Amino acid sequence: MSPLHIRHHERVEGHPHRWHVFLHGRDEPIPVELHPDEREGLEMSDQEIHDMLPTALERHHTENRDDVLPGEEYHDANADAPVRVLQMHFNN
Repeated sequence: MSPLHIRHHERVEGHPHRWHVFLHGRDEPIPVELHPDEREGLEMSDQEIHDMLPTALERHHTENRDDVLPGEEYHDANADAPVRVLQMHFNN
């Protein structure tokens, strides 16, 4: 499986548990969310979670997307149906 090629990520203004992740080759970002219940179980600062988000999304991708062609990752993700990362994606 090819890795995700993440250009950068940024927090969604007004939503403390959601980010926009920009992938190479895509014009629009994908929304990624860490549910507040999942956030409570992490012993990490908000900045540590933000910094680790690309790694968490890569782990999610590896576990859940082995049947998707490169460039089509998370094609159906949108503001109403974001990619949901979990505690386990942040743990080493």
